[in-house]
Amino acid sequence: MAPKDLPASVQQLIRQHFSSATDVDALLLLRRDRRAWTASTLARELRMNVDQARAVLTRLQRSGLLRTVDDTYRFDPRDPQLAGATAALAQLYPAYRVAVISLIYGRPTGAISDFS
Repeated sequence: MAPKDLPASVQQLIRQHFSSATDVDALLLLRRDRRAWTASTLARELRMNVDQARAVLTRLQRSGLLRTVDDTYRFDPRDPQLAGATAALAQLYPAYRVAVISLIYGRPTGAISDFS
């Protein structure tokens, strides 16, 4: 499957809310395991440093995909469309990981996107 063949809701989710494959991995982990997560527990699970985990969690929370209470995060999309797109992504990601990652990293960034 090519990135353009992913459902429109999944493409929109990826374009608007993810800056790396780590964002996808973190979100799908929190969706699958609905417990409260801290930056340190996410860092251990995904084998990254705590600062990177904190940045990912903060980014996903600001995007409306996670809810935060004190220093913990839970999967809790702000609207049903985000929840549905995340569910579709969770189903597709194991088989179409390359298409998802290509969509994340294949878009213009920085000066290129400013120019267009």
